[in-house]
Amino acid sequence: MPERNVTVAEIISMLGDVQATVLDPREVITGFGSLRESERHDVAFCSYVGDAGADLVRSSKASLIICHQSLCGELSGAESSIVFVKNPRLAFINCVRKFFHRDEAPAGIHPTAVVESEHVERGAYIGPHAYVGRNVTIGRNSAIHGNVVLYDNVRVGRNVTINANTVVGKDGFGFERDDQETLVRFPHVGGVRIHDHVEIGANVTIDRGTIHDTVIGRGSKIDNLVHVAHNVKIGKNCSIVANSFIGGSCIIGDNVSIAMTVTLREGIRIGGGSLIGMGSVVTGDIPEHVVAYGSPARVVRNHT
Repeated sequence: MPERNVTVAEIISMLGDVQATVLDPREVITGFGSLRESERHDVAFCSYVGDAGADLVRSSKASLIICHQSLCGELSGAESSIVFVKNPRLAFINCVRKFFHRDEAPAGIHPTAVVESEHVERGAYIGPHAYVGRNVTIGRNSAIHGNVVLYDNVRVGRNVTINANTVVGKDGFGFERDDQETLVRFPHVGGVRIHDHVEIGANVTIDRGTIHDTVIGRGSKIDNLVHVAHNVKIGKNCSIVANSFIGGSCIIGDNVSIAMTVTLREGIRIGGGSLIGMGSVVTGDIPEHVVAYGSPARVVRNHT
């Protein structure tokens, strides 16, 4: 809840130079909620457009609703104050973070954690029963939550979050058969490099590189239950959703979105700005700025 009373006028002012229809600029907003379940004195958002969006807004009890700008002039009869923006979801996020939610990251090392590295910067947090191996670096204000395992030679940047039960830096599944068909393990001497502002969900596995590092680019977000194999390079600001598998030596460009339960065959490239649809099996390279889905995945349109 806000530390003080927040008015409709203050929230609209925070959103910048936007159009709005205001019933009472002094009305106090005390919380937030979904469009359908909000009560009076809540702020909510609506990403729907057209008649469906207008009907949802009119039926909501929220005192302030953040809508798509295309609905401007279409909401006569609404009993809420309305603000019109280009990206309602993002505006709602900014509103909640500023007025209603403080990201208070923990700090310090839990007494049950095992830390074999001396390279933990000030403000970092290592949770209960976590393990931090040798030659691991953890940047300032990063959070390593309970039961996380960071094997040797993992470098974690600043403002990184790694959630419970994730394992980073184990050997990848690399073997070669000898003359007797015995599987011989390929030595893994690389590490893992996780850049600043990355978030990694629970029960994720990220393998170390065989010779060079596996890399997670700045600002990328990885959901729960994702497997990232050895030598993968993930660019900046990528989004990888739950149950996806990234095969060894894949290269993923900046700003790529990978939906849930996607499989990428080893050694392929995903061009920057592309979107891979839910459940896809990607067996070949995907160019930049396209949407691809299916099994095997095919490019279906451009992605802007």
